[in-house]
Amino acid sequence: MMRKTFSTTLFLLFSVFLILPLSAETIVLLHSNDTHGIYKPYKMKLNGGDRLIGGMEATSHYINSLRDKEENVLLIDLGDLMTGTMAAELEYEGVTGGAMIEFLNRMKCDLWCLGNHDFDLGKNNALSLVKLAKFPTVMANIEYKETGKPFPVKPYQVLTIQGTRVGFVGVMEENFLVEVQRESINGLDVFPVVTTLQSKIPELDKDSDLIVVLYHGGFPEGIEIAKNVTGIDIVLVASDDGRFEVVDGVLVQSTFGHQKTLGYVKVEVENDRVVDYENKQVWLWADEELKPSPEIISLIKEVDEALGSEYAKVIGKAAREHFRNGKTVENPLGNWMTDAMRWETKAEIGFHNSGGIRDDIRAGPITKNDIFHVSPFRNTLVVFKLTGNQIKELLEHDVEKDWDRLQVSGLRYKHYPKGAKPLGERIDFVGINGEILVKEGKVLHPDKVYTAVSNNYLVGQAKDKYFGFAVTESENTSVLINKVLIAWLEKHKLLDYKVEGRIVKIED
Repeated sequence: MMRKTFSTTLFLLFSVFLILPLSAETIVLLHSNDTHGIYKPYKMKLNGGDRLIGGMEATSHYINSLRDKEENVLLIDLGDLMTGTMAAELEYEGVTGGAMIEFLNRMKCDLWCLGNHDFDLGKNNALSLVKLAKFPTVMANIEYKETGKPFPVKPYQVLTIQGTRVGFVGVMEENFLVEVQRESINGLDVFPVVTTLQSKIPELDKDSDLIVVLYHGGFPEGIEIAKNVTGIDIVLVASDDGRFEVVDGVLVQSTFGHQKTLGYVKVEVENDRVVDYENKQVWLWADEELKPSPEIISLIKEVDEALGSEYAKVIGKAAREHFRNGKTVENPLGNWMTDAMRWETKAEIGFHNSGGIRDDIRAGPITKNDIFHVSPFRNTLVVFKLTGNQIKELLEHDVEKDWDRLQVSGLRYKHYPKGAKPLGERIDFVGINGEILVKEGKVLHPDKVYTAVSNNYLVGQAKDKYFGFAVTESENTSVLINKVLIAWLEKHKLLDYKVEGRIVKIED
């Protein structure tokens, strides 16, 4: 009788076990993006003062602290390790910028996806970064144009932690081809994000309890992914705006990038779905007591020694803070940079895209390293010809585009805003070195030829992004812009630029 009762009890318990759902498992995702060569802390304005933020010591400290407190932590990077400081230009283990990957190796990163700037030094260097990583790389929508073969990294990867299978798939923004110098990614193509994911997610879903999309692009596009791709649970976005939304049950999060924050998403996974979550931004304050890993301290010292004292040399002084952003399109740094480009080449006019100015210059001493932060790309000066008609046309295109606007030198113009007049009728006045080219919207010298200077990236993307037409005849001087800025400061010593009214919007 006792044996029968015991057997019945076991049967009932086993039946209940089959009916009840599996216990929930908690997973913590820590994610970063847009490091851009940063390995030392820097000043950030806050409440009228300055605080130190970022750097690999702070990053290591906060990651270690979270790992001590939490279980089942996965550390993910969403790309753009490269381009921004000299650390991303150093050769490490035979790879240019390899120290940035080694920092992630020593932090025991679990997985990353490539960003557009990780291709700035070419396809081969991007692959060398992948090979140096001791963790998987994912990217699903970049292929070779001629062969149709995928870029040789995995489209997705499944990581298992405490029995929970987490699937990661990486995708690149669709404007990838115009965000990188053409010669760096020649032969590559990028495919639609949503279509790519719709083809990959069913495959990944078979082997995953949780599916995470790593999207290197903007937050609005991350929202569209959540709306249009079924089967995903989380979208992590590399968009530098520290946002979070829940869209149709899908968690979408970005960080503030540039080592300001780590993104934190904690989820409970049960029966192949998220049943609860917690999210926040982990601020990487560097002016507090830090306990980084010894391996990180060692690598920072190694990078410092490799850079040496050359780039710490003071080469000039800024009379005031020179910002790259402000209330107007025109900014002091853009005025200086385009003037320096003309100073080097003796061109009549100069153009530089605002997005290519990557940092501000604070009041006080200026070092070579500061200049590299402002202009980290290996962009070179390109000289070319423009007619009067083309100058008006490219300025009309710039106002229409209304983002990544052109900084100018040797040229002043007035324009109506987009909503005031149609395309083609917005440029009211253009003056070039004292000569009036456009008056009341009419080009006075339509066929006159002017010599212009810009950077090789802008000229390469002139038709698709900046001018609306291709530059047909040009000469690449092979002179690096950051070298020109250094030479200008070594000669003139004082940087003292303001907004001068080179670009004026005509208000009603």
